[in-house]
Amino acid sequence: MNPFEYARRHATAFLFTVAVLFLSGIALTLNLPISLFPDITFPRIVILADNGEQPPERMMAEVTRPLEEAVSSVPGVRLIRSITGRGATEISVSLDWGSDVQQTLQMLQGRIANIRNILPQTASVRAEQMMVSVFPIHGYSLTSDTLSQVELRDVALYQIRPALLKVKGVSRVEVVGGDTREILVTVAPEKLAAYHLTIGAVADAIEHTNFIESTGLIANNFQLYLSLVSGLLQSADDVKSVVVANQNGVPIRVADVADVIPSVADRYIRTTAHGKDAVLISILKQPTGSTVSIRDDITKEFASLHLPPGIHIENFYDQGDFIGNSIAGTRDSIVVGIILAMVVVFAFLRSWRVSLVILTVVPATLAATFACLYAARLTINIMTLGGIAAAVGLIIDDSIVVIEYVFAHFGEGKGDAGPLRAQFAGTASGSIRNLMPAIAGSTASTIVIHIPLAFLGGVTGAFFASLSITMVCAMLISFVFSITLSPLLAMYVIRERDIRREIEHHGRVSAAAAWHEYAVRWLLRHRRAAIPVAGGVILLAAAVYTRIGSDFMPEMDEGTFVLDYWTPPGTSPAETNRILMKVEDILMSVPEVDAYSRRTGLELGFFLTEPNSGDFLVKLKRVRRRNINEVIAEVRDRVESAQPSLRVEFGQLMMDVIGDLTNNPQPVEIKLFSDDASLARAKAAEVAAVLETVPGVVDVFDGTVIAGPSFIVTVDPVKASLAGFSPAEVRDQLETIMRGRAGTQILKGEKLIGIRVRFPDSYRSDMDKIAQLKLTNMQGALVPIASIAAIERTAGQAELRREGLRQVVAVTARIAGRDLGSTITDIRNALAKDVHIPERVTVEYGGVYQTQQESFRGLLIVAIAAFALVFIVLLTEFGEFAVPASIFVVNLMSLLGVFAALWVSGVRFNISSFVGVIMIIGIVAENAVFVMHNVKVLRSNGMDLEEALVRSSRMRSRPVLMTTLAAVFALLPLAVGFGAGAQLQQPLAIAVIGGFALSSIFLLYGLPVIYRLMSRETHSA
Repeated sequence: MNPFEYARRHATAFLFTVAVLFLSGIALTLNLPISLFPDITFPRIVILADNGEQPPERMMAEVTRPLEEAVSSVPGVRLIRSITGRGATEISVSLDWGSDVQQTLQMLQGRIANIRNILPQTASVRAEQMMVSVFPIHGYSLTSDTLSQVELRDVALYQIRPALLKVKGVSRVEVVGGDTREILVTVAPEKLAAYHLTIGAVADAIEHTNFIESTGLIANNFQLYLSLVSGLLQSADDVKSVVVANQNGVPIRVADVADVIPSVADRYIRTTAHGKDAVLISILKQPTGSTVSIRDDITKEFASLHLPPGIHIENFYDQGDFIGNSIAGTRDSIVVGIILAMVVVFAFLRSWRVSLVILTVVPATLAATFACLYAARLTINIMTLGGIAAAVGLIIDDSIVVIEYVFAHFGEGKGDAGPLRAQFAGTASGSIRNLMPAIAGSTASTIVIHIPLAFLGGVTGAFFASLSITMVCAMLISFVFSITLSPLLAMYVIRERDIRREIEHHGRVSAAAAWHEYAVRWLLRHRRAAIPVAGGVILLAAAVYTRIGSDFMPEMDEGTFVLDYWTPPGTSPAETNRILMKVEDILMSVPEVDAYSRRTGLELGFFLTEPNSGDFLVKLKRVRRRNINEVIAEVRDRVESAQPSLRVEFGQLMMDVIGDLTNNPQPVEIKLFSDDASLARAKAAEVAAVLETVPGVVDVFDGTVIAGPSFIVTVDPVKASLAGFSPAEVRDQLETIMRGRAGTQILKGEKLIGIRVRFPDSYRSDMDKIAQLKLTNMQGALVPIASIAAIERTAGQAELRREGLRQVVAVTARIAGRDLGSTITDIRNALAKDVHIPERVTVEYGGVYQTQQESFRGLLIVAIAAFALVFIVLLTEFGEFAVPASIFVVNLMSLLGVFAALWVSGVRFNISSFVGVIMIIGIVAENAVFVMHNVKVLRSNGMDLEEALVRSSRMRSRPVLMTTLAAVFALLPLAVGFGAGAQLQQPLAIAVIGGFALSSIFLLYGLPVIYRLMSRETHSA
């Protein structure tokens, strides 16, 4: 049965169903999680291993290599990268896209467990799946002029953190910074020597006293009692009373050999905000959590907390704010686009009633689409909203085609007799029956192009899968509504004057229509000239493409950037802080900066971080006169000028997060592989020097990371043995003297306070004093360290990096004010000219450039597959090769519009605009189907081929022009780029607008000519 006839006969039930679907779609939309990007499972696992302060070469042999070999045997592992530093290893495991990461993680943990016996007993190994949720979505800083850093940390840990963990969707609340309470037992070396005690004996006595343990169970008086022995310490005074030894019947207490005072633990991590030491609170969400909802709930929790006076809480990062603005910007672009498209429809149809029909169908379709997204467990993000925005023009197109076709039948006098509504119903039924093959073919043409995208891997496939699913849902729903809801609503709202106006329009041949027929006839007479013209257009499109810069992803102004920094290797924490306070002064003087936080000794995310490095997270004001790139450029220039010893890198946070998750954090990465590490480092330095000369290349780093210098105490085993020591005993005493030993804790309320035993600070910072220290052996004799060990100072050691089990040095850089493609070309040319690469060194290009090239290759395959699928649909529809072949030529010619629009607008070619190119394949085919369908109908009525081509082109001129303008205006707000969300979809919108606009001309004037050339008919009938 005709779908429209079915809907008309059950109009009440059908309209009620649509209303329920509309309301359900709205309700489900309100419950959809909101996030910036789709929920993507990145196929990457990171392993962190720690083994004290072992040299890099020893870590490589004992830890890194065994772990790499174990990991390489896990199925699905594509690439292994490792960084081996002093006492620490970071191994990045990249898997094939589509792998079951959780299962692979379990297998990987099993492999690590299997080799645990060959790893050093002191080594700790931790493996984590890299997800968006390992990075914070919100950040708050706590500062105070009245409370200490200990009190601030306690407030964060015991008041704020428990409250925020209750918020739905929050997975972790991380607290960093501040001071941690300790009881410090500072042992006097001379007193130890007087009593012939070791510092280890003091630590052992405290640990052996501070315990509570069961000695058994006692049954007495019909009850069972637990017997406990307790020596638990409650305060610093209790620690003073602990007996270390008993000499000649006299107890030697801790107070006799040490000072015991409340103190704080040593800090090698420093966090600041607004020029002050701060405690930082980072919020991490669950994978299914809604970032915006979490932000709102956290704001409510903060408002309900009763915190001590004098605490200043500042939001230094709010992803929810950025997401809210991005989603709002995309949403507003959609709404404005719909309004503009409605203006176009009204201008052509000159009927507010018909415009109202389309205005009703569009939100009904969108609401049903959101219901599909809910069923597919997708989120509202800039990709799904981008799919909605891209589909709006096509949704309007479907309704316009059907209503205009019905009106055309009225205009040709094909309406039934009887009342107006019955006439319209009869005409609509017959029109839809005739048009059904064309509508089905056109819808199939726009849907099948998304099938190859489902098989596209990598970041591009992960991102655009949501957009494709959204568009497919929208187009299927639009197809159903266009042949049912649109004519049904039109039947109820149509008035006689609307019909009369259409009859008058179709009954006369306007001057424009006459000119159009003349132009098509002239082109058909000179059709052989179309071959060089078409070839010239395609070549011109290729030439314009070469003038467009290329990037990986569109640039967005996130309003937040990260400043990564490294002071020179070995710089002390105090000097590092002094340098960074100057950087903070610069940041606070920039008018666009709203807030910032600084971490030293750690970074956002799951990485190895040296004590002389860290990052700033800088939040800009929402209303500002400069964009983020201009602000970054100023900060970079001022920091590099004021602090030339400081190495810095800049990047926007979300783009950096994506780079970290894909293990390609830098736009430019030149990898030098060689068995000779010193040779690779030397060549890397030459490459870095050349990169500095390439315009637009900034933040150049030669890839060599040096750990700070060391003092090495080399124990002579013979001398130590004669003195009554083993090397391990020397190590243990030195470790307790310098770092201290904190082997036990006391309980205060719900807080555990460590007890640390060590020597005074003067013995921990002066190697000359340490050399003169006297250790106590088991017999109580005092032995100077210098008599049993040699102490020497060594320079810092370079980190060892490997990729694919090969040694590598990676030179990295960022790009400012240029596109990625041309910059890499200039870099290649400069290196070929100025750097000699020996045979022992292999060079590869990685980073974001590698990801871009892989994505472009994948999208090219998708485009070819889309062409093939559309070709099959058209071949099925029309049964001859000439139709899809001629449409294929028009598609190639339409690329001129895509590239010209990007070139004129100054937008670079990237994965977003590439997807726009793929969409044009379906859009051109969709409009071409109706032109060729009319030709097929006219030919079946006995009309001459050339006349049928002329008539079909003229008949389709108004609907093509109408749908083109409606689609262009629907995408125009997105193309202008309102908001960060729209910026991500801006290249796609511009590409579609350019291709859509030019393809309309080629469809009306070029397609008839090209088809006539390819048709097997040699003369007119």
